[in-house]
Amino acid sequence: MSKATLVSRHYETFSEGPRLRASRLRRLEFQTTVRTLHRWLPPTATVLELGAGHGAYSFLLDRMGHRVTATDLLADNVRAMAEKAERHGRPSIRVEQVDASSLAGFPTASYQAVLCLGPYYHLRTWERRRNCLEECRRVADAAGFVAVSYINRVLAVDFLLRSGRPLSPAQYRSIVDPDDMRTDYPDEFFNITHFAVPDTVEAELRSCGLTVVDHVGTDGVAGFFAPSVETLTREQFAAFRDYHLANCGQPAHLYASAHGLVIARPA
Repeated sequence: MSKATLVSRHYETFSEGPRLRASRLRRLEFQTTVRTLHRWLPPTATVLELGAGHGAYSFLLDRMGHRVTATDLLADNVRAMAEKAERHGRPSIRVEQVDASSLAGFPTASYQAVLCLGPYYHLRTWERRRNCLEECRRVADAAGFVAVSYINRVLAVDFLLRSGRPLSPAQYRSIVDPDDMRTDYPDEFFNITHFAVPDTVEAELRSCGLTVVDHVGTDGVAGFFAPSVETLTREQFAAFRDYHLANCGQPAHLYASAHGLVIARPA
């Protein structure tokens, strides 16, 4: 079964927007990502989002006045975004079906921000990730940036163990391979995902001509006690969120976070 088919099957009943609003932990991830992007976005920036899903980030950035091109590999997602743009009267947002590892239709240095918030961790070979990162660097303006999200391998394995689904010895060996292509993991998402750790993500970006300027754990330590986060009062959660935002770039928080975000500029 092809990579595109596996990804399509996983996401056919899945919408990124509801996921990012489903819990305080997911809202924390979303808010941290948006806050980090806005540290680097100039006013009314030209933005290309790769793997936009149903457009949770793209439509927010469009409403904020940025000029957004939202793309996705899957036709169903592209159709959903186009229908959403029409339904909500957002003709300014451009929607296209695009493979993130091949951006031949986009001119060099044409965007001030290139967001790769999903594709990187679904590219399971180094060759495909390198193609994607090099294309992101190519279409980014020299003064712009590339934003790359990844999923922490340490926390992914922890998730399986806590849910009573340990890996086999061979699977443990495979999951640390940068070209891991196994499709017999006990969770379907593992069969379509490349898991990494913060240092290796930074190294891959640098090898593709990008200079890392910011790096945060978007959900930080909250994943270890997610049920408790839901029981906090509004004031208690606001205080925790402020603590998280002040510390999410610390190395300990990077390695404790299930999701990470790296901001890099063309070298």
